[in-house]
Amino acid sequence: MSDNSFLKSYLKGEASYGFWNLVARGVAAANTFIVITALTLYEYGSFQLLLVSYAGASVLLHVGGGVLRNDIIRFESEGKSSQAKKLFYELFLLRMCTGIALWIAVFFLAPLLSFKYGPDFILLIRIMSFVFLHDALLAVLTIPIEMRKKFNVVASRLSIAKFSQLAILIFSLVLYRVNLRVVVVSMVVSLFISLFFLLQPARESYSSWRSVIKSQENFLFKILRSYGKWEVGEPVFNKFTAFFETWAIKLFISTEAVAIFSIAQMLIATLAGLLPVKTLLTLIPMEADNEEKLRRIYERGVKYLATLSLGLGLVSLFVIPLIVSTFFAKYLVSLPYFKALLFTLPLHAAIIVSSAFLISLRRQKFLFFQKVLKSFVVIPLYIILLPIFGLWGLVIQNYIWLIVALISISIYLKSTEPRLLASWVDALKFNKEDIIFMRNVATDAKKYLVKRFSL
Repeated sequence: MSDNSFLKSYLKGEASYGFWNLVARGVAAANTFIVITALTLYEYGSFQLLLVSYAGASVLLHVGGGVLRNDIIRFESEGKSSQAKKLFYELFLLRMCTGIALWIAVFFLAPLLSFKYGPDFILLIRIMSFVFLHDALLAVLTIPIEMRKKFNVVASRLSIAKFSQLAILIFSLVLYRVNLRVVVVSMVVSLFISLFFLLQPARESYSSWRSVIKSQENFLFKILRSYGKWEVGEPVFNKFTAFFETWAIKLFISTEAVAIFSIAQMLIATLAGLLPVKTLLTLIPMEADNEEKLRRIYERGVKYLATLSLGLGLVSLFVIPLIVSTFFAKYLVSLPYFKALLFTLPLHAAIIVSSAFLISLRRQKFLFFQKVLKSFVVIPLYIILLPIFGLWGLVIQNYIWLIVALISISIYLKSTEPRLLASWVDALKFNKEDIIFMRNVATDAKKYLVKRFSL
């Protein structure tokens, strides 16, 4: 793929994700407004605990997902379609078996928790169990669609889900009322509605493989036993750390504090979601053998996205408080934590870009040990900082970990991948080449928009 071809694919894909992301965020804001005004702080905190518990249980659904997806795309870009098709089949079988097993386990064993929770909460757990089936299908359906660069299809899925959820919430609000059960049901049903719209595009994207005879060689377990084994354990530490954080807040402070800090985190996640990084995990593996091009993409990615995120943070410093005070006055207490976390965005941007490259280059071992390092760093910080500083301890912990993570990435890249990063100073320095590049971006973006919206 030439520089110009990569840029066009990137701009087109990110434009699709950007547009649909804005639509989804707008509709999600309406959903959030209904949910947080209808639920008490305790109910919203319980909802967050339910989501975190699901995330912890779903870790098995994502075993090796990044490395296997990466290798399918790399096989296809290298002209090895038979290997790509076989690995896709193996991944499909693994995901569906895991999803069905998790659904059966949670749905039928949930009543065993009745000694701790009431029947209403048990019912919510059983309803949530269907998300395992959704996530298993979603994980495999999106691969052929994105591999054919049909980013618009995947990008629109979240908007469809949010619109569907909004319709259910409004319907419930008009006919009855919105409670915790309605919120959970609306989320689960809307996910399956959005999944339905992926079936035909997935079928069409798969059609180019119909005449391909899949390889007789088995790749999945071979990959998972080699560099893929490191990614298998990665989500365990990731999910456990998030799970521990939520329950540590509840233990050391209160359930209401879970809701307060989750709002601040949700706002930061919303802003981070606006960064144009959605296509990187698909496009970068297609350039894995082009060292010079990888270096240029990496340097520009870190430089431009860190700068963009800094600007986004500055604007949000004034805009978000106005929105929250106008529509979500109940959560004004979350704003100080949100403002303090805003300037983690450039750090997040650099880490996101670096992680995308490390995955593409099959550096899963480093990514695994970075997650282990995170657990060893942040869990003691929770225990030490929460009792002393309350929720401000989490803000301090966020900055400490992100700085540690960037230092570890910098040391690793300089020692193993100097082709990507020789110096952060050079990587972040703007020069004439950047001016020319930005002019090309502006020209291509203008052409795309004119073509897209011309009558």
